[in-house]
Amino acid sequence: MMLAQQLYEGIELGPGEPVGLITYMRTDSTRIADVAAAEAQQLVLERFGRDYAMDKPRQFRNSKQAQDAHEAVRPTSAFNTPENMAPYLTKDQLACTS
Repeated sequence: MMLAQQLYEGIELGPGEPVGLITYMRTDSTRIADVAAAEAQQLVLERFGRDYAMDKPRQFRNSKQAQDAHEAVRPTSAFNTPENMAPYLTKDQLACTS
């Protein structure tokens, strides 16, 4: 949990403010922001092509047992891939992102 807290609070990626690499980490929600789904779709299109991209993101319904106050845990940007973040993370932090 300590490593997730570090990724949530922010990592120095160069000059300026630390950047949070994950969203709120204590949730069992399956919902993600529309902008995050669109960014993930763009990443798939760029890396793998149209054959692997969905026409539109999946939407999951929330069960009655799931708290939905926050969206699901996800990277703050789909483009902050483990290979892009590796120079800025400790070995243990990097293991949490893969």
